[in-house]
Amino acid sequence: MHKAIINFILLLILHSSLFTLHSSSAYGGERYNFNAGWTLALGDMQNITPATPQLDVTLPYAFNQTEAFSRNCGELSDTVMVYTKHFRLPRQMKGRRVMIEFEGARFAAMVYLNGKEVGTCDNGVMAFGFDLTPYIDYKGENILQVLIN
Repeated sequence: MHKAIINFILLLILHSSLFTLHSSSAYGGERYNFNAGWTLALGDMQNITPATPQLDVTLPYAFNQTEAFSRNCGELSDTVMVYTKHFRLPRQMKGRRVMIEFEGARFAAMVYLNGKEVGTCDNGVMAFGFDLTPYIDYKGENILQVLIN
């Protein structure tokens, strides 16, 4: 990869670690904590409206975390949910590659940026990532949504 391109990475860890925006240190980039400012809504994206109850969360966060160790695995709540994050990138980042890397998302994760499907991973808590560059809005707000099923 050409050294002039700064490789920005978003680390989204829904269950086990930090969520940060950063560039690879090999390319002299910066790092931003992205854990706060998420919302969580139960249900899939087609059924979520402004009237749908949404919980403000800081990652890592699992919707059923209060059930941990109090129920058998087969008795844990199970549903489809959407984590949403609104963010802006500085205009000077235009022309730089923006990547998202997930260290883990429990079960299947479908990632959308500004309403466009970026990619899907159905491999449980295994790390995965996508290139966000074609979907970034450098002039306004970006909406990152992660549907967990």
